[in-house]
Amino acid sequence: MKESQARLNLIAHQSGEHLHDFAQILIGLNGKMECEFEKDSGQISSGTLAIVPDSQKHLFCGLSDDSELLVIDLAPFDPYIQALEHSCNLSFKDSILKNPEFITLSPELLPMLDFAANQLAKGDQRINQQSRYQINCQLITLFITQLCQQYSATAITEGKNLRLSRNVLNHYIDQHLSNPPNNHDLANALNLSESHFYSLCQKELHQTPQQYIMSRRLNRARFLLQNSDISPSMLADELGFSDVSSFSRAFKRYFHITPGHARKMKGE
Repeated sequence: MKESQARLNLIAHQSGEHLHDFAQILIGLNGKMECEFEKDSGQISSGTLAIVPDSQKHLFCGLSDDSELLVIDLAPFDPYIQALEHSCNLSFKDSILKNPEFITLSPELLPMLDFAANQLAKGDQRINQQSRYQINCQLITLFITQLCQQYSATAITEGKNLRLSRNVLNHYIDQHLSNPPNNHDLANALNLSESHFYSLCQKELHQTPQQYIMSRRLNRARFLLQNSDISPSMLADELGFSDVSSFSRAFKRYFHITPGHARKMKGE
C-alpha cells in the first residue's frame, strides 16, 4: 500500500484475524464490534475508536447487523503522512500509533463522524481519482490531528502532581464488571481528564486502563471458577464478554491455562 486511505467497512457479523504491515485507526460508525489484541480487548461502537499499530495481530467480530467502521489505513512511507508528522512535530509510530488502545471521542467530534461518512459515501460514487485523494487527505488530517492534540495534552498534564485513587478506581470497575467502563467513564469517576487518567494508569499501573480492567475481570473469573459452580457461559455474561469463546480466549491468554483447567485446580 503506497497511499493512506479512509474507507467505510460494513462488518455486520463477520469475524476473523488480521495482521497488517501498516497501522490502522478503526472508528465506530454504527452497531458494535469486538476487537482483541494480545494483551487487551474492547468494543468499538459509535463514538469510540481503536488504534491498531503496524504488525499487531488482532481478532475482530461484528456484534450486530449494522456494525460499520470508518477505517483509516496509514501507509508507512506515505509522503502526506510524513508531512503531517512534520507539522505535528511527532513520530506517529512512537506516539499516537505506538500501542493498541480504545479511545472515546469527545462529544464535539461526533458530528465529524457523520461528515466523514457522507464524504466517503460521495467519494464511492466518483470516478475522479484526484477527488478521492482529496477526500482521503481531508479525513486523515481530521482524525490524526485530533489524536495528536490528545497526545500533546497528555504530555502537558503528566507533570501535574496527581495520583490515582486506587480504591475508587477498583470499586468503580468492580461495580461495572458486566458492562466494562470505557476510559471516559473511568476518568469522570476519578475527576480527571481522559488523557491525564490514561497517563497516570501507564505511569502507576504500567498498563493501559483497558488492560487493567481486563486483569480485574479475569481475576474475578478465576476466583469464581474456583469458589463457585457458575458455568463458563454464565460467567462470560456476568463479566461482560460477548460469548464464552471470547471469555475462554482472554482467560487463556492471561493465565496461560483454560477456564476448565483453572476449575480443576480448585482447592490446590
